[in-house]
Amino acid sequence: MSWLAVRGRLPEQVLADLNATPTGAEIDFAERRLGGCRLRSGWYAVFAKQTDHAWMDPDTLGLLSASAELLACTVDEHRLFTSAELWRAGEQVWQVLHDGQQGYDHLRIVGQPPPPFAGIAVDHRRLQAAAGGAKAAIDHLFQVPPKLAQRVTGFKHDEGDAGAEARWAELHDGPVLPKPAEAPKPWWKRW
Repeated sequence: MSWLAVRGRLPEQVLADLNATPTGAEIDFAERRLGGCRLRSGWYAVFAKQTDHAWMDPDTLGLLSASAELLACTVDEHRLFTSAELWRAGEQVWQVLHDGQQGYDHLRIVGQPPPPFAGIAVDHRRLQAAAGGAKAAIDHLFQVPPKLAQRVTGFKHDEGDAGAEARWAELHDGPVLPKPAEAPKPWWKRW
């Protein structure tokens, strides 16, 4: 799954830039394919139940962050891959990426992450070492990017709706098409 949160733009502007429209249904986080919600922290978040959704394309992130601040987070539990990145003024400011396939101790850092990163990384490296390091049955550094995203936005994907102001709005990625008109009944049909 992937999600992004934008601060400094109205939800309607974010959805217009994403070519997304609400379906009118309220959902729990990740209950459907796409959703959006204002977070208690003031950020507006959208999620996609796929890691390679077009919303996560760098060109899209640059566009959305041109006049706002944007945090994007990707979580792929099957590949043991997580990332968090902050964009501002159309440019990536920092990124923290973990790829468990390259080792449980893998962390790639681009730019200067915010101060909470150091403590989060140290804590999870200690947990990994205590669990047996590279031979452990669990990948503790997998949590570093999502926890950093949580410290910035107040939201973490696997804590349900924690941080959300209300239930999520189901979204459609593209304009909602009008329902086809019912064909008129033949003159001889009364029911």
